[in-house]
Amino acid sequence: MPGGLVRVAGADGPVVSMQRGGHSKDAWVLSDGPVDTFTMLPPRHQAVELRRGSADLPSHAADNLFWLGRYAERSECVARLLRCLITRVRRASETDLGCLFRLHGCLGSPYSLLPGGRPATALDLEHELISLISDSKRPDSLRSALAEVQRVGGNVRERLSADFSRLIGELADSVRMEEHPLFSEYAPTLNRCLDLLSAVSGMERENITRGPGWLFMSLGRRLERAMYSVRQLRVITTPLEESTWAVLEYLLEAADSSMTYRSRYFTTLQPVAVLDVLMTDDTNPRSLRFQINHLVDLYRRLPRHDAADLSAMQHAMELVGNLDIRALDFPLPGSGLATQDCDGPSQLDRSLDLLQFLLPSWADNLSRTYFDHAHTFPISIGG
Repeated sequence: MPGGLVRVAGADGPVVSMQRGGHSKDAWVLSDGPVDTFTMLPPRHQAVELRRGSADLPSHAADNLFWLGRYAERSECVARLLRCLITRVRRASETDLGCLFRLHGCLGSPYSLLPGGRPATALDLEHELISLISDSKRPDSLRSALAEVQRVGGNVRERLSADFSRLIGELADSVRMEEHPLFSEYAPTLNRCLDLLSAVSGMERENITRGPGWLFMSLGRRLERAMYSVRQLRVITTPLEESTWAVLEYLLEAADSSMTYRSRYFTTLQPVAVLDVLMTDDTNPRSLRFQINHLVDLYRRLPRHDAADLSAMQHAMELVGNLDIRALDFPLPGSGLATQDCDGPSQLDRSLDLLQFLLPSWADNLSRTYFDHAHTFPISIGG
């Protein structure tokens, strides 16, 4: 053939690997004589057969699209939490600082820079947030998550539009800042990053045909958002005192649901109402119930899906849908009820504990079914 696509090793050595600095180039084969023009492509004057849908989706492409959705959503969840924290840390009172540390716990970071041998200060939290935004060597940082978006997006760039690929490239650069930037520059950087992530979300919903590739990408997004929703809702399972009531406002902001809440309850913050908006409201695209309902619908549309896994997700959907939020009792400021007399937080904790186990297990089973070629035993998540 007259040419092709070749992979070129990086500067580190002879290993041809895209993960080790390699890249792709067009190769052209030069000839001193006439070149045969035979082609297996149909001639232009021959009518094509109309069809919808694309060829079969290879497992490696499905894997990359699934993780493209997960990393994009992970980046958005982390960026929203960081923006909520970083805009408050320098003006936080001692009480507010406790709420911010509580919200930081939603990230569940094993690489936290917060000190373990003494009480953390506002300055400690500030350094931790800066690291979470821009440290490229930290696996759970926003910059690392965006680098993964670029990596897996590059692996399937032939399946993405030019605009989608351009957005992915801009995302990877959105949190790269000059050395020793002003602290005031971090919030606008996060705003810019979230604008680009919103554009990626719009591309996924409006510019991709509803084939298997879109199903896997959307499954990744919904799954990741559901996992972060469970983490954030667990903040409420630790009983709140009047001094930590502001954490409810922070949770609504991180879930982009502040206006939804205020339109219903004005400025009155109560755990049950927040749970209704963030957990059981199936009209809120940021709620946990919304994510699980969509996960069940998307998974049901996949070919050869596993009946046991579908049943487990339907059980999760029923668990959240049937949870009677009104019956959960939480101590309210001035109500006279002691924290130990209310079992609402413990009931909620049991439900979220089940979901926190089920969602990652279900994701592992999905990967084994569609992406892995080695024979492995699935995790039993039914019941």
